Amino acid sequence: MEKKIKIEIRKQIELMGICLKLSNYEEKIPRLKAELKGYPYYDDVKTHFGKFKDHKAIQTLNEIIDKLSFSYDAPFGLMIFVDDNYNFHGQDVYPFADRLQKSPLVLKFLDELKDFVKDTEFEKFFAEHKDFYESELENFSKTRNLDDVLPWMQKFFRNDFKDKNFYVILNLLSVKHGYARNDGQNFFCIESKRVERDGETVRKDWGTNNTSAPRSHYLHEFCHSIINPLTHQYYDGRKLIISKEEKEGLYQYNNDEIRINEIIIRAIQCCYMNDCGDTDLNDFYKWNEMQGFNKDVLKSVFDRLVEYQNDENSNFEEIYVDIIDTISGAYDRVDKERNCKNKE
Repeated sequence: MEKKIKIEIRKQIELMGICLKLSNYEEKIPRLKAELKGYPYYDDVKTHFGKFKDHKAIQTLNEIIDKLSFSYDAPFGLMIFVDDNYNFHGQDVYPFADRLQKSPLVLKFLDELKDFVKDTEFEKFFAEHKDFYESELENFSKTRNLDDVLPWMQKFFRNDFKDKNFYVILNLLSVKHGYARNDGQNFFCIESKRVERDGETVRKDWGTNNTSAPRSHYLHEFCHSIINPLTHQYYDGRKLIISKEEKEGLYQYNNDEIRINEIIIRAIQCCYMNDCGDTDLNDFYKWNEMQGFNKDVLKSVFDRLVEYQNDENSNFEEIYVDIIDTISGAYDRVDKERNCKNKE
């Protein structure tokens, strides 16, 4: 049977979404804040859970947010390792193995979360919204056909991923962002709702544009589980020569190892869209330039990856150092060209 990407709604993710809405999280990370106006589900959340803002679990969560920052992907990534009985199994998993040694607050929150579930009757709330969750799953399936993403990944990486599972988990109380996480065997894309341009009204569905550009978002998140470990293994600490303006655009990618991950994955997206043939890559380059990614660097990595695709005897991991060299060399060339123009 052909391996498929599974689309799910998990109570652990919705639970964390509720906790974050009751906490100071969005004040600490304003770019994640959006008004969920015209969204009855959020109205139900406020009605049911609003009186629990002072619960001990939310107080501890606020302490984590204030003291540990709790980067934007950490809360939902954490919940991947929480089972249906709300027991945490990620103590030995990167990055939690390191972080949990530095502070007991996260484990304290997870322990108090069990009381939050009981005190708020969360299980009852979740069960009462079963029909809504089913409708969201149906909406997603109608508007996001991901059938080609996994076969393309298998072909690109020359790996059948036969011992891996792939999930898109819909995150109904968060907006704008997607989050990648894996537990060694399972690849997860935790997908947030999107908002209209006014930043207020949540779309009724998950978008009807089914060209390769929006589908590549899911490819992007799954690739993090492959690319991040490889970069961690092969990156030699060299500094990328990035302009001040580009660094400002890349503020959320705050070191070169993270930037290398993002550049490689975005170039892989280019390969996917190029193979699908239904997207103008120039539009994709422009969109990435707005975020601080240099178009010439992305093109250079894309060209190198196309060479890899065309060489049936090449192995992705074996060329990884060369890919990093391509990124570094492209930034060097861009810097030299910039300096020549400044001298003229």
